[in-house]
Amino acid sequence: MTRKHIIFVHGRSIKPSASRKKRLINDALMHGLYQTSPAAADAIKAGTVKCSFAYYGDVNNAIMANHDPEIAARLTDRNNKAYGYEPCLPYEPFADSLAQLLAIGSYDEAAYNAVVEQYKDLRYLDNAARTFSTLLSVLTRSRANEIILQRSSADMGAYLMSRKTGSEVRERLQNPLRRAINARDDICIISHSMGCVVAYDVLWKFSQMSEYERLQRKNPNVSKWLTLGCPLGEAGVRANLYDAREHAGGRFPKAIVKDWVNIAAYDDFIAHDPTMADDFAEMLEYGYVDSITDMRMYNCWVHYNTSNPHKLYGYLANQVVANEIANWINR
Repeated sequence: MTRKHIIFVHGRSIKPSASRKKRLINDALMHGLYQTSPAAADAIKAGTVKCSFAYYGDVNNAIMANHDPEIAARLTDRNNKAYGYEPCLPYEPFADSLAQLLAIGSYDEAAYNAVVEQYKDLRYLDNAARTFSTLLSVLTRSRANEIILQRSSADMGAYLMSRKTGSEVRERLQNPLRRAINARDDICIISHSMGCVVAYDVLWKFSQMSEYERLQRKNPNVSKWLTLGCPLGEAGVRANLYDAREHAGGRFPKAIVKDWVNIAAYDDFIAHDPTMADDFAEMLEYGYVDSITDMRMYNCWVHYNTSNPHKLYGYLANQVVANEIANWINR
């Protein structure tokens, strides 16, 4: 029997340690699944469904800390054994915020409005994201573009502009995905934010580059790709993808993903272009993917008394996301 295998790819910015990040993801995910399908949650808990994590938070943390002394001061000390001697964000504040999120129970418009009314919110960042994307599109690969990227998002800028950094980050996903393909697993990739860009680039490499021909002969079975808070709809992001200079059939991941489901939270300032089906319609025309489905939801995450509709844990705990994962597990 083919084993089901979920691979998580987190997003940008500074992170807790790998082990703590996995714990937070698992707790948010299990909450959502037990709300929608206890059988699916039990399958993960029992190990019937394997879960792997493409963690590159250490790369993000190092880049962001070198870029900003205030960020460096927020990270744990390198000599701290409790955090694996790894400078990272402390776990406890995230655990407290996650407990607050899970106490809400379910997440609809009313729950989200209550959060926004009670706490400061980050929706004003939508305009900044739009400006950043427009400039990025117009100034692609120029020195000015590089400066904009570095000032706006040092880790994302390094991923897009530095071959060495990009390669290091992509390798964190390539390794578990390659093993899953070689094992002929039924694969679901769950990517968030910058992780959607990383996943896209790796999927393109594995399906289009001749150096991965042996892997392609395995008929890679990513039966579901779930993108959460995805920036791939932005023209500026698309202009910097791994396949940006390719033409016609050389663009886009090719026949490696069966169904692509994109879920964007209302007011998510990174996914403010919430639809992928229109931007990647050629993938459907070429027969490279069976379906691209766009969905919406509400993200009720609050951290340090500030709501953040982009946060991964708020996505995973939501019943809309959980239902998509459960449907894949149970089929």
